[in-house]
Amino acid sequence: MSVPALAAFLLLCAVFTGPAIAGEAPPAAAPAESVSPDNVIAGGMVVDRTHAYLEQSILKRVIWFDDFFGNVKSEDIRRPEFLLRWRNTVRWDEGGKFKFLTSARASLRLPKISNRLRLVVSGETEAEPAPGLPEDPGNPGFDRTLQNTSLVNTELRYGILKRPDVDLFLGAGVRLKLPVESFVRGRFLWIKRLGEFSLARFGETVFWKDSIGFGETTEIDLERQLGPKTILRWANSGTLAQESRGLEWGTELSALRQLSHLSAISLAGGVFGGTRPVAVVDSYRIYTRYRRNFLRSWLFFELEPEISWPRNAGGAYTSAMAFTFRVEVVFQGKASGGE
Repeated sequence: MSVPALAAFLLLCAVFTGPAIAGEAPPAAAPAESVSPDNVIAGGMVVDRTHAYLEQSILKRVIWFDDFFGNVKSEDIRRPEFLLRWRNTVRWDEGGKFKFLTSARASLRLPKISNRLRLVVSGETEAEPAPGLPEDPGNPGFDRTLQNTSLVNTELRYGILKRPDVDLFLGAGVRLKLPVESFVRGRFLWIKRLGEFSLARFGETVFWKDSIGFGETTEIDLERQLGPKTILRWANSGTLAQESRGLEWGTELSALRQLSHLSAISLAGGVFGGTRPVAVVDSYRIYTRYRRNFLRSWLFFELEPEISWPRNAGGAYTSAMAFTFRVEVVFQGKASGGE
């Protein structure tokens, strides 16, 4: 029952990727004989301006959703002087158990040394039990795929190449635990526009940790703008490392909509698995996340109900419901460049 339900959800979302969207398609052109030449020219200018706006705005819309929901993928594109996110989470599962989690991430540019240098400090008391795509591949403080717990790390990044469509940096840092562990990584991000309303993001991260050796993570995201305040996102990731279960992969389809300048909602479904010792799907998951800015410009809360179907020891998939409540405090400096 779990697999058909997820398949139906993915199929329903996929329908919206078509070129014709109810209520958003441009109106049919009037017959040529009923339109004056001046109106044709004026109408053409409006169409060109609208086309240019939509074509340029899709990346801004993607960045807005990443920023609002706290996704770090667009952090280097925005390049804030400093950024601090502190999340506190309460999670309830179907068995009646409560879990209290906290995580923090701080990013600070170091212009007095070099405009290319940035110091990042991140960590969490424990990884959330829900399956998910790696938030910051190769960074031990937020590498969900490898299921690290109770850790904090610092990283010094050096930007090698920075363009609106390309970002390349090298990072090195230490994992603050006993014994202290070091790591290095290189990350490449390429953004490619696909037509008027779509774009693709390709990310490749190669990392080394002195405790496990080498590993790599590949990410491919496809984004489609469904309207001025809605995007459809298909995110895919695969990680291969010496401590991973073969290729640990995940795919997630989500629809994100801005409800107001203070709130947004996303509906997502994902499938996650590994290839070692055998290739299997570890879990299916469907969830909704509502996020709202309240009381202060730097204070947010999230409500996230979900249902998942993890694979048990016998190979069966049983449903499990959970509800997550988060409060996040955000402080950030003025961006050094426009979005």
